[in-house]
Amino acid sequence: MRYPWPFESPDPVLQASLDIALDYLEATRQAYPYSMTEVVCARIILDEWLTGGRKCRHQIWLANKAIVAIETKQPPPGPVAVRAAGPRYLT
Repeated sequence: MRYPWPFESPDPVLQASLDIALDYLEATRQAYPYSMTEVVCARIILDEWLTGGRKCRHQIWLANKAIVAIETKQPPPGPVAVRAAGPRYLT
């Protein structure tokens, strides 16, 4: 199942980054509870992606940020407001 990104049509790099991070974390038995790990990784990836910059658009770089945060038990970033076509979403 695809993660419900807060956009109408999210960049495929976001989902690819999340898939890479979760595959690694699952293989190393660090992805449990899975749903909570998925949400934390997605929020970290989205936060980094929204900061902009060229490096923030590479799926391996984004996945690594999420992996490092989980491995070091860093808390996820706060709510991120994203302007989409239509209503405003908060994650």
